[in-house]
Amino acid sequence: MNDFEKARAFICDKNNGLSATSRKTGIPRPTLKRYRSDSEAMKKAAWERVHELAGLYDKK
Repeated sequence: MNDFEKARAFICDKNNGLSATSRKTGIPRPTLKRYRSDSEAMKKAAWERVHELAGLYDKK
C-alpha cells in the first residue's frame, strides 16, 4: 500500500475525527472535509500532506 492509498484509507474512515486530525497535522478542517467527500481532490494535495496522513494511518 503506497502513501496515497494509506492517506485515502485514513481520511475516509469515519472513526477518525476531522477536528483532531486537523490539530495533529495542521491541515485545515475544511480541506480534510473536502478530501473525505472527494478523495480525488487528494491527488492534487501537496506530498507533505499526503505523507502526514499516511503516517497517521501507520500509527493506527
